[in-house]
Amino acid sequence: MSVLHLPNAHYKSLVSAHEDVLLGDQISWLNGLRKKAADQFSEIGFPSFREEEWRYTNVTPIEKNKFTVPRESGSVDEAFINSVLLEGCYHLVFVDGHFQPTYSTPVNDLPSGILVSALSQAITENEALVKSLLDSVVETPALGFVSLNTALFSDGAIISIEENTAVEKPIQVAFISSKAGALTLSNTRNLIFAQAASTAHIIETYHGVEDECYLTNAITEVVVESNATLSHDRLQAESSKAYHIGGVYSRLDDKGVFKQSNYTFGASTSRCESHAILGEASDCTLNGLYVGEDRQHMDHHTRLNHAQPHATSHEYYKGILNDRSQGVFQGRIIVAQDAQKTDSKMNNRNLLLSDRAEVDTKPQLEIYADDVKCAHGVTVGQLDETAVFYLRSRGADEQMAKNMLTFAFANEMVERIEFKPLRLAVLDELLERFPQTGMKKEWL
Repeated sequence: MSVLHLPNAHYKSLVSAHEDVLLGDQISWLNGLRKKAADQFSEIGFPSFREEEWRYTNVTPIEKNKFTVPRESGSVDEAFINSVLLEGCYHLVFVDGHFQPTYSTPVNDLPSGILVSALSQAITENEALVKSLLDSVVETPALGFVSLNTALFSDGAIISIEENTAVEKPIQVAFISSKAGALTLSNTRNLIFAQAASTAHIIETYHGVEDECYLTNAITEVVVESNATLSHDRLQAESSKAYHIGGVYSRLDDKGVFKQSNYTFGASTSRCESHAILGEASDCTLNGLYVGEDRQHMDHHTRLNHAQPHATSHEYYKGILNDRSQGVFQGRIIVAQDAQKTDSKMNNRNLLLSDRAEVDTKPQLEIYADDVKCAHGVTVGQLDETAVFYLRSRGADEQMAKNMLTFAFANEMVERIEFKPLRLAVLDELLERFPQTGMKKEWL
């Protein structure tokens, strides 16, 4: 049974106090959508850890911090922005939830057949497209953070790939929190539309100034039409004191292909939802790597809804938890009664580096069809002492031996990243936590 967790007065006031400065405040249908979401949030509030879906993640600290919505972006050092932008990409940059055209790829430099724009621009220039995509994929309106995002989103990206168009370069959407963004709430909404027989690669990155406390609440909605192929990577490397709530909600039409990966390193408390509705003969892959240390809390929930027959899905998440960190993985596969010939596999493997680290993993299969192939596997373990001893006998000290084995465990997921600049960025995060003496990234 759901347990209501009503929001405090601060957050109830937020959803009504900013109506005059919100994106598209003169558009009646958008105001109606926002008001409906604000009413939902005021009614149900934030999710409570007494609810089954949130039993391992307590969001009370978010309520106590009383984050506020920034009316404009703070300043960020240009060198920092350049350091998080990946080479070989088209870029769309946001600071504290507000679009930064100075650091984004000009429209004139984009190839024909694609639309890459901030919502703040597209809401007037492509209103019909925004209306058709916004709030069209999210299946779980009862989640308080989704309602809060819909009620208050300040900006975001809209990316549309025309039919039969192949985008050669990846499109990076970079979200950055500034020092002025301390104790602020950044709500962003991204809309991605891969039209029939198109091909594209989208990369979302989240970074913030270190040692600042802020809240990121980001929602991405994805539509993959028939015979389209879309790759979507998400790198979360927020400040170690920040909070990050995110969600990727996708719908795959017949024979659509969607490959989505999560790489989670930052934030004090983070949670990412990855939900997909699979059409007939579609193909969905969900990969993830989360690495926690100190007292970090990392929560990943996935939901694959096989709604039509002949669809295929593969899911593989790995976690590394050190010190007193906590990891949560809950994977749910639903096979509808008419979804015959479904082929679905889910794996979650976890490595605990400390006796005080914790992982809670819960795979779920709900199968209502009788002609399917579905499987899941979960492992939780520690480093093999025999392997540590072997490396020490070959000249490595104990810490180096443990770092080598830990890095090898994680590197399986890194090697799956085909785009080299992203692979090197993930390696940077990994090597910062498990340094390999004398090793160069170029060797990997």
